Amino acid sequence: MSHAQRPKTLGIDPRLIVVFELGERVSADEFRKSGLRVVDSSDSKLMVAFADDPELDEFRRRLDALVGGIPEGSKSEPYAQFFDAIDNVRPLQASDRVTPELAAAISEATEGDLRIDVECWHPGEADRARDWATEVNQGIRATEGRVVDTLINDRAGLLLMRAYVPSQRIMEVAELDAIARMDVLPQPALPTPTLHSLPAAELPEVRSPDNRSPIVGLVDSGVASGHPLIGPAILASDAVGTNISDDQDEHGHGTMVASLLLYGNLQAAVAASLPLQPICRVVSARVLDADSQFPVDDLWERDLHEAITWCANQGARIINLSIGDDRSPFSPPRQMSAAAIVDDLARQLGLVIVVSTGNSRPADYLPEVSETSAREYPTFLLRDEATGILDPGTSLLSLTVGGLTDAAASGAYSSQETLRRQPMGEPGWPSPVTRRGPGPDQATKPEVSESAGTHGIESGRLVTNDPELCVIGANALAGNLLKWDVGTSFAAPLVSRVAAAIASRFPDFSAELVRSLVLLSTERVPFTDHLEGGDAARLDAERALLGFGRPSIARAAESTSHRAILVAEGNIPINGVHIYEIPIPSSFNASGGKRGLDIALSYSPRTRVRRLDYKANRIGFCVVKGLPLNEVSKTFANIDEEEFAPLSQLRSRHVRLEPSATTRSRGANQLGRKVFHQRLDPTRDSPMFLVVRNVNRWDDEETEQSYALSLALWRDEDRPELHAELRAQLEAVVEIPVEIEIEAALSG
Repeated sequence: MSHAQRPKTLGIDPRLIVVFELGERVSADEFRKSGLRVVDSSDSKLMVAFADDPELDEFRRRLDALVGGIPEGSKSEPYAQFFDAIDNVRPLQASDRVTPELAAAISEATEGDLRIDVECWHPGEADRARDWATEVNQGIRATEGRVVDTLINDRAGLLLMRAYVPSQRIMEVAELDAIARMDVLPQPALPTPTLHSLPAAELPEVRSPDNRSPIVGLVDSGVASGHPLIGPAILASDAVGTNISDDQDEHGHGTMVASLLLYGNLQAAVAASLPLQPICRVVSARVLDADSQFPVDDLWERDLHEAITWCANQGARIINLSIGDDRSPFSPPRQMSAAAIVDDLARQLGLVIVVSTGNSRPADYLPEVSETSAREYPTFLLRDEATGILDPGTSLLSLTVGGLTDAAASGAYSSQETLRRQPMGEPGWPSPVTRRGPGPDQATKPEVSESAGTHGIESGRLVTNDPELCVIGANALAGNLLKWDVGTSFAAPLVSRVAAAIASRFPDFSAELVRSLVLLSTERVPFTDHLEGGDAARLDAERALLGFGRPSIARAAESTSHRAILVAEGNIPINGVHIYEIPIPSSFNASGGKRGLDIALSYSPRTRVRRLDYKANRIGFCVVKGLPLNEVSKTFANIDEEEFAPLSQLRSRHVRLEPSATTRSRGANQLGRKVFHQRLDPTRDSPMFLVVRNVNRWDDEETEQSYALSLALWRDEDRPELHAELRAQLEAVVEIPVEIEIEAALSG
């Protein structure tokens, strides 16, 4: 075998990379323990380089142990699970080097060049790296493409190129061995000069919102009601706080927040030149002065209470808080004061309150700023004690929003294309300005994430004002209609927009049900493969920075042929149990592909800020399969109070969702996911029940707790549909009925 003669090296020899195709996910650590180095991965395949063991001694030892059969006293062959997950091993191919986004762009393009970034393997030697760069440059020129910038950093192991290549010849370039990855870069929807100087006359038509659309309250620096993008949607505005007499925005923060709430990605919306329709109506309570600060003589908690109450009195049932107290990042275990105000008002007034995590400063948590910081910053962000969520972002009843970066390139201020200015992170990574959880009692915070922009790094310094790395929104100040900025403040209104879309589609849904549907709509944005630690540690890091993922309007409000949504609302007694039967579509019993179950639960418990047991009660849920209803009810009527899933009794009957029941139940907004890689067996896996338990901590024994559930059953798009079959049984979206309610006191 050729790898046996390979010398050890810190770099990568692309000729000796193989692709492992997987039938199910395997930890990258298992390959590392086998003497292999994972250089790229997805759920279905890993690219592996031969690492510190060029003769593959450890990999061969494991394979020999498997072939040797079952050792005495064991039930299976050694390493059977590891090798059984490997479907195929093959050489690296051109298609492996092309991202799905670039492949889609190639298929959609008819002619012309695509703007791409090319990442090459770094051989570990400076002279060879430059030779490889020359080879790739010549290969691109041979396809009538052109390289506009190259970046080689031997210390960081980086060899990058930005190029323009004819769309129909990109796969020729992908054949070059030295290339590791190729990705398409978006052309800015509006070039910076055009964006900066756009006159009102060139804006698309702005329509008034529907009179039946939901009302969203903005508690911020006010809004510029005269702005042509904002004015038609403003229903009412007021000023709250000492020496704030004008309800208009003197800073610009609130106006930009309002534009993102109303229109989402404003840059794309304006570039499309289609009529703009605000998704909701807005009531604005100004609590911040011209410097975007609370009045110094006020208790800001009092101003916050007054502003939220005023918005609710104007008819708002969704409140956006893109504000926070930067003096007090969360330090466990006690809840913070403004968050307690938010929790109390959310419960008493039936509000969906969306809060940003607050912003951190990379210059504060990075030990130094260098080119390597562009990829290493999440590790330092997670470790720094001062990057906890700002008050009121730790509110348990709110939806707290972290920041994502969507930037694939930078350089909008440069006179030419540049790779020397690197965006911090990649699309789908946490923004370097976001803050990390968890929240009180180790609850998942933030729960969701959205676009917040990122910074760039160039020549060892941070670049904070590059529009290509920022979020685009409306400008309140004279001179320009649009502006750009970075911050989790601008992620929050994009999530409030999802909540508004749900409320518009289902105006009678409770705040808890709207929250649960926002959670259910999230898609994971995994970014942690490059972080140290095992799978569990990486998942913890992902939740601490991004929560459950990015929500979307399409996934929140509608079922599809391959994804059916069911909902339920109920009142559960203290120490009570509700059991629901989950309908299992026949396509779940068919071989091939994946099928999955996502469950979201939200509730609004009583809270007390001076108690370490901040929540009065704890609701949790789990899924049980293959047992009759009477056995399930009997099991849950006789389990320990603190145990949400009686694992010792259920064993294989317990469907293990991610994250675990214990982790989920720490928060008031919960999401559990399960992907089934193999078909379900109707004789073994049916029926399937969702069990909800309410455990008392210090609440009144006579109290009933309201809660809401939403559930999605999904199947791969190329597999049998499931929606039509389920609709024959249930109308989606429709409430799923409680099968049994156990109100007897639980033993403990």
